[in-house]
Amino acid sequence: MRAALAEIVASPEFRASQKCRSFLIYVVEETLAGRHESLKERVIGAEVFGRAPGFETAGDSIVRVKATEVRKRLAKFYQDQPAGGLRIELPTGSYVPVFHGQAPVAAAEVDVAEVDVVAPRRMSRRVMAGAAGGGLAAALGGWTFWPKSRALDALWAPLLTGPGQLVVCASGAPAVSATDQSVVEALRRPYPPGATIRLDQLSLSRQAQTSWPTVQALVDVTRMLAVAGKPFQVRVAAEMSFDQVNGQPLVVIGMFSNPWTVELTRHLRFSFEIAGAGEYVVKDAERPDFVRRVRGVYPVSPMPVDYAQVTRLLDPPRNRRVIAIGGISGLGTRVAADFATREHGWEQVAQLAPAGWEQRNVQVLLETRIIGDTPSPPTILAVHAW
Repeated sequence: MRAALAEIVASPEFRASQKCRSFLIYVVEETLAGRHESLKERVIGAEVFGRAPGFETAGDSIVRVKATEVRKRLAKFYQDQPAGGLRIELPTGSYVPVFHGQAPVAAAEVDVAEVDVVAPRRMSRRVMAGAAGGGLAAALGGWTFWPKSRALDALWAPLLTGPGQLVVCASGAPAVSATDQSVVEALRRPYPPGATIRLDQLSLSRQAQTSWPTVQALVDVTRMLAVAGKPFQVRVAAEMSFDQVNGQPLVVIGMFSNPWTVELTRHLRFSFEIAGAGEYVVKDAERPDFVRRVRGVYPVSPMPVDYAQVTRLLDPPRNRRVIAIGGISGLGTRVAADFATREHGWEQVAQLAPAGWEQRNVQVLLETRIIGDTPSPPTILAVHAW
């Protein structure tokens, strides 16, 4: 699909309009990643065209106009194409593309390390990460899969710089056996060629299990590491110890499902606790009046709201560099992982954090509203640096 997309955006029909290229790349990549909830007019306007979140669509028709133009350009492109092969269609009245036909047997691949281009200001990291696949990055001279964001770079730099392998400590994921090979395939699908998670990068466990939202969080984090070119190893939390990390940078995913996260964040300002059967509490050590309670947890019972945190801990004496990402449920963990790997959210953090946070420990508390099993974009409740 990405090879077909690369051919389209490199064609004369699309080379003349960067906005149409941006639009088509975004909707295709979000569809491939299964994020149909982001294919709404307001979200596309903000992510692709730089509009303010929640802008008035009635008075600003940029998304509708460009969608119509993309449909016309696609129709013109396919006029001269032979029958068969994979085709991308943007149905009228929808921003979710549909794929027809079959992909070619082989497609050109580009090593992500060879791409040297510049990104549009607001194009999301995950879209540009996918753009490196199937020759797409090479076809898009003037683009990159790693947008420059000082705030996001500052968050991850202590873990990404320097030699050695990074350890991703997952809450029971991935589990690999004859019946759950789909988990491994889910981990592999979102990666562009040249930045693929391999089976030999996984620490296998036939007992470990995890929720699907937590697997999605793992995909977001490991995809970013792969695209950044940082070697990493995925380990199961229950099967590793601090001694095994031995000074390696560490990313911990999950909250109550991951004992590492609980231990690392237990004595910090924002703490998550189990108050009783099916009841969870979020506390702020500096504000005794701040207490958030959640009763019931996805998928056992509906959750109107979830809370999550992104915490970075730097401990030079022990050469310990940790980022912990977790929510009360897997939905909160998924939201926190998406937040921690996207430049837009972390630019907001930089505005709220005290000066010099880039070299300090930092903790961000998030709240997300849940509709059914779909979390909303998070609200930053507090930022603490020390």
